[in-house]
Amino acid sequence: KRLLSANGLAEQVDAIFAVSPDVFSTGTAWVGILAYTFQIYFDFAGYSDMAIGLGRMMGFRFPENFDNPYTSRSITEFWRRWHMTLGALIMNYLYIPLGGNRKGKGRMYFNLWVCFLLSGLWHGASWNFVVWGALHGLFICADKLFLGKVMKKIGTVPSVILTFLTVNIIWVFFR
Repeated sequence: KRLLSANGLAEQVDAIFAVSPDVFSTGTAWVGILAYTFQIYFDFAGYSDMAIGLGRMMGFRFPENFDNPYTSRSITEFWRRWHMTLGALIMNYLYIPLGGNRKGKGRMYFNLWVCFLLSGLWHGASWNFVVWGALHGLFICADKLFLGKVMKKIGTVPSVILTFLTVNIIWVFFR
């Protein structure tokens, strides 16, 4: 995953993102976005698989960290499948200590948004990571408020496509 897929995609992504956005076409932008989407998955999932495999060789058992996140039907489901150990860390050490969902709906939405905002900062002290975290927090809250019901009504395939496109666009801020 890391060596063959992520590294090969990284070269293409770097070449596309090195050019000013006003120079290339919409199609080229989408190629760059999609390539980055899969680069980051193969990069993160690849190093997680390496850690799991090396751990097993030494007698340790580490949990799976990725579970087909790009087939998720909502941003909430995406985060249950993406970087699951980071999600557990955020839930156990931020969300629950902030009160989780025990202090009313308003506080729950605030706690969710703050957790994702802070997870953005955890990735780096840069505005792009803050925006990335804030957007994920916003979509998680929207899922809980109304978007989750909408995604269930429209069916599996459209909800997977919409979630995938949303994640792709938010990855641009991470990049």
